[in-house]
Amino acid sequence: MWNAKLYDTFSNERRQPSVDLVNRLIDGGFNRILDAGCGSGMSTSALVSAFGEAEIIGVDLSENMLNAAKEALPCVEFIQRDCSEDISDLGKFDLIFSNAFMQWLDDQNEFIRRAFDMLNEKGVFAAQVPLSHLMPSRKCMDEAISTLPESLRKTERKSTYLSAEFYYNALSRHTDKLNVWVTDYYHIMNGHEDILNFFRGTALNPYTEKLDEKECGIFLDRVLNNLKKAYPIQDNGKVLFPFKRLFMVAVKAK
Repeated sequence: MWNAKLYDTFSNERRQPSVDLVNRLIDGGFNRILDAGCGSGMSTSALVSAFGEAEIIGVDLSENMLNAAKEALPCVEFIQRDCSEDISDLGKFDLIFSNAFMQWLDDQNEFIRRAFDMLNEKGVFAAQVPLSHLMPSRKCMDEAISTLPESLRKTERKSTYLSAEFYYNALSRHTDKLNVWVTDYYHIMNGHEDILNFFRGTALNPYTEKLDEKECGIFLDRVLNNLKKAYPIQDNGKVLFPFKRLFMVAVKAK
């Protein structure tokens, strides 16, 4: 589903939220860590840097992403599994980490419930999700997607972006030791084409890979024109690309 090469083009922008989340956990003393929806291993690399002595397992459904992860981090065990299903056979963990993954799940409540079941006593659940529905880029893409054939639009798996209140309530069913916060990142892009390419490796890829060359060009041009209207060029010729992300950390009750 994802294009690992395009995804990694913006490795600094994509990795920073993982680093910021890991920095909230630095005194955790974790022995066994699960990176759920690890993708190409960017989030996993942040975990390795902070908790190199721990056993770290990365799990993702995309073979393309996992191949990139295995090449980048041969010291980590990566497993191809669907995290929307029961993966409790992987055992118990001290930390379950999820970076920009839960929005792709049909039932995020169930994922959180299963995650807490897989945590050891006083284990930590830590996650980050983009709040794309609050950003102009989402409307730019949705408008272009609406022009595609209905058969293509209906077959694609869509992301679901939920509120801080949703995640607070979902987590508070399992613990009262939790924290939820939002961080606004401002990515400095060389031009609108960079914003377009930022999404070509993820949200746009399921559509572009099914279009022929001409159709793909028309589709991407439409997204690009929308982005140009939504994000003004700054005085120095750069484009500021604000990106809002929601973080959560919760400790399993006894």
